[in-house]
Amino acid sequence: MECPVCDHVDVAGHGLEPNAALTLTITDVKSGQTVLPETRVSTDSSGSFSREFDMDLAKHPTLLANLYEPSGSTLVLAAHANASAPAHCRRDASLPYTGSHAGLSAGAAGGLLAVGVGLLLITRRRSGSPA
Repeated sequence: MECPVCDHVDVAGHGLEPNAALTLTITDVKSGQTVLPETRVSTDSSGSFSREFDMDLAKHPTLLANLYEPSGSTLVLAAHANASAPAHCRRDASLPYTGSHAGLSAGAAGGLLAVGVGLLLITRRRSGSPA
């Protein structure tokens, strides 16, 4: 599953049973909302399929696809396919920045360390011990 632009998702499968009728669903991972209800997809004679579905990836940036046999009893894919919207897609809400602002703190720590080493050297020279 790929999301090359912000208005649709491309879904493709390969190595499946040839000429099979399958059921595809796509769910928004964050909300759990089904954004593509049960949809029939058919594989070709080589066991492949490719479909494009319109979808607002700003509202649904992380997706989960499931592919089933029509009876719903057998999951065709052993691993679910996950996709994320491209970084350039406008998002409904951005996450807050939680990283540290270490630039100023690191500079102050380095300065204090240098002052400490300097004071240690001065103290040792005054007491007559070799540095």
